[in-house]
Amino acid sequence: RRAMGRIPHRPGGPWTGILLAASVLGSCLQPAPAQTPTPVTIVLTPPSPVVGGGVSLAPQPPPQGFVSCSWHRSATTDENSRILTYYPQTPPVQQNGSAHTGQETAGPGCALNIAGLTLSDTGNYTVQIQSPTRAGTHGNALSVPCTEILPKPTVTPNQTQVLENGTFTLTCNSSPSVNTMLWLRDGASLASSERLVLSPDNWTLTVLGVTRGDAGAYQCEVGNPVSINRSKPSNVTVAYGPDSAQIDPPGPIALTLGSLLNLMCVADSIPAPSYRWVLNGTDTKETGSSLTFNLTTWAQQRMYECRAHNPVTNRTAWASVTVRVTGTGESPGWILSAGAIAGIVIGSLAGAALVGVTVYFLCE
Repeated sequence: RRAMGRIPHRPGGPWTGILLAASVLGSCLQPAPAQTPTPVTIVLTPPSPVVGGGVSLAPQPPPQGFVSCSWHRSATTDENSRILTYYPQTPPVQQNGSAHTGQETAGPGCALNIAGLTLSDTGNYTVQIQSPTRAGTHGNALSVPCTEILPKPTVTPNQTQVLENGTFTLTCNSSPSVNTMLWLRDGASLASSERLVLSPDNWTLTVLGVTRGDAGAYQCEVGNPVSINRSKPSNVTVAYGPDSAQIDPPGPIALTLGSLLNLMCVADSIPAPSYRWVLNGTDTKETGSSLTFNLTTWAQQRMYECRAHNPVTNRTAWASVTVRVTGTGESPGWILSAGAIAGIVIGSLAGAALVGVTVYFLCE
């Protein structure tokens, strides 16, 4: 973006030009208001200077037949801001001022060369040219684009958890001196859609109707003509489930007495669900995803149920399995009383006596 400024004119005095130098901080100062129609263009080479590099400021077209030119590090020509005065004689002479830092040199055509740029070099620069052929004229200054080495942007919030089918918004925070702005998920660029809504300036990303596929690491990438930088990831997790649960191994399960029973409950859920085990409708107080014990009684053949609960989505899923006990271990539940046993013994003896009598009569 370029803007025109004007230079105050003192009749009979020299003409001056004001240059707005590129700002490595990204702050664009405006040149002085225009006062005359005579333009003076000051060209910045390179047009986008960077910290540590060099730059040349030169009036265009180069002044001809001038006696001297003075460069000032300000919007005025006071002596305290004078960097140097250049006399194009043979040999040329450079007279340094109080604002000279040791990095500035003058060149042909009244150019000002600055080496080893630092952030403190940002600001307004004024050139004052003494010329007998152009005395009494003055000119305008042309500002140059403000360009900076972009710092690493940040995304807020830096992590978030959102319910499935919900909404979340991320904001990219960076310098205003940005020309391009891009959002990425897991390193892949994102395009605006019905669900992925970008603000007009692309600084915010809003995701509607969140799905499980929207989970991932989000970054914003900013760029300008001299630099590109990408933020650290902002991790988004999507809370969902459990939609269902299952027990491994599936039932029905048949085991002999003394066998080890090992049941595993599995449920897909973010965050991981809590588990409870229920035996024939009674809570067993077991809370792990697995249930393991030895089958020692016939009473342990029951229906076992696991319940998986997600505290964030407040959803619960359950599954059940029937366990049957087989084998020749403990009595299957009936016990004879003493009277019954005595009756059986007496009956057996009576039966034996009857058989003996019958055999006697047959023999007779």
